[in-house]
Amino acid sequence: MLTLFDRPPFAVLAPTASSRRRSAYLLLSKQQRLLYILLIAARVSVGLLDLLLAGSLYLLFLVLQGIVPNNQLWWQPQSVLQVSLVAGSLVVIRSLADALSTGSLLNFVQNIYKDLLQRLTQGYSEVRWETFVQLNRSDLLNHTTYTAREASQFYLRGIELMSAQIVVLVMAVAVVAKSPTGAVGLACTLASFYALHRFFIRDRVHIAAAIREQSFGALQCVLSDMFSSGKEIRIYRNHSFFQAQIREHADAVSTESVRLSLLPQLARILSDQGVLLIFLGLLVAVQLQQGDVRRLLAIIVFYFVLSRRMLPLTSQISFLAGQIDGSYENVRLVSAELDGCSRQRNTQVQCGSPGPDTVLELEDVSFGFEEEVQILRNISFRQRHGETVILHGVSGSGKSSLLNIIAGLLQPTGGAVRVDRTRIAYVPQDTVLLDASMRTNLLFGLEGKSDKDLMRALTLAQLDTFLSAQPDGLDTRVGDNGILFSGGQRQRLGIARALVRGGTLLLLDEATSALDEENELQVLKNLEEEGLAVLLVTHRKYVRFSAQRVFNLEGCRLVEQMSPQAETPEPSSETILNMV
Repeated sequence: MLTLFDRPPFAVLAPTASSRRRSAYLLLSKQQRLLYILLIAARVSVGLLDLLLAGSLYLLFLVLQGIVPNNQLWWQPQSVLQVSLVAGSLVVIRSLADALSTGSLLNFVQNIYKDLLQRLTQGYSEVRWETFVQLNRSDLLNHTTYTAREASQFYLRGIELMSAQIVVLVMAVAVVAKSPTGAVGLACTLASFYALHRFFIRDRVHIAAAIREQSFGALQCVLSDMFSSGKEIRIYRNHSFFQAQIREHADAVSTESVRLSLLPQLARILSDQGVLLIFLGLLVAVQLQQGDVRRLLAIIVFYFVLSRRMLPLTSQISFLAGQIDGSYENVRLVSAELDGCSRQRNTQVQCGSPGPDTVLELEDVSFGFEEEVQILRNISFRQRHGETVILHGVSGSGKSSLLNIIAGLLQPTGGAVRVDRTRIAYVPQDTVLLDASMRTNLLFGLEGKSDKDLMRALTLAQLDTFLSAQPDGLDTRVGDNGILFSGGQRQRLGIARALVRGGTLLLLDEATSALDEENELQVLKNLEEEGLAVLLVTHRKYVRFSAQRVFNLEGCRLVEQMSPQAETPEPSSETILNMV
């Protein structure tokens, strides 16, 4: 799977466990790296407490039978009460350590997810606009939610896997030191359990997970298409077409989900029965060797406690070893996306200030998405304060690109732009509205504006009459991307949002195309009376009579037409303003 920037990252790294850990480790901050190490130590300490608990119970059962332990040390408790207190204390400490380390681990993983999510969203917001518009929005959503979440799971699994391996190794050494013969039997049992789990359960879990993810992705696509095509589906009455696809993918998701839930339960059952088998094996071994039966109970307790910990850990190691590869793929993708965002970061070029009488000055501005293909060439233009300028042009002539250059979204390949971008407001043809109230959509994250300011903007945008008819006023919901509003109401709400920002230059990119003639002309008149400089891109010819100047963008050139105030309706002359 390639990244959004078509660059497979970490290609030079070998797919080894150490390489995975090293590259994932570098993705963390210094503080997160330290926490990562401390959490491994905390999880290992829980296993060591299990080992101490097994030893204390072994000692307890020896003392109960009046047997003096071999190599007794001076600090070892010698009475039943002392040993019981030690064992009880270890149980409490072990429980607290397990609960605290588990809670800290889950918080650590969630903080990593939030950090990756914020870094990705920040990175995407800083990508050059010409690159950003080529990215698939579904992929961006997937990376910032699913991929980042699964990448954070790599660290959870990494900590659990490493700590489990260390604990099993330490316990194995303890078993060998206690009884080499018992260690051989326990090793055989663990090896058999691991092989059964590795080749019978884990592979099937991976297959089920892959099929479920594939089916779930297909189901999401069908649902997205169905909800996006709601009007057509109702008109054509072809619900059955989508329902059949939904049923097919939902059945696959359901089947594989059952398998994913059942197979780990089989592993748990095997783990529980494995402890019983070890218990029976120890009985048989002691009887065959005719060993000291009085020590049998203590030995059984010792191995029972360890096996209860080691068998689940063996199962956990097998599962995590299989899941870690999939999790690392998401870490790799996140790292690659962040690297791509860094390489494609938009570099804001400082633009000069316009003259005292102008809000915008363009001098020999050129632009092209490709070096050999120019969209704009040597554009020179000045716009005065409070002036309304209309820009015509066929589709693809570069009108939107010119507005994007003025707004700072695109950088010109040549020439100079002089404008105060902190005083620019921009309204596109398709205004994106939040699924929230009118107030929230007007503010759009802006603070310090009163309801009076919002009402003033709505009045200028010819939306005050509509608002007065709404019982909830500014708290009226607009629906998903303004679906509860008409096209003209959405555009006027977008214009009002821009007016709330309080700029001096308003860029309108077909932002009045859904308005009727009366409302469109009245909005433009309101903007003129407000003293705003307006640069309007439109295909409508009658709007030109609301402007002081009209330009046509053709052949990469900006051509000024006859003044709209002239009595002759036909523009009989054109003046090219230093464009070539």
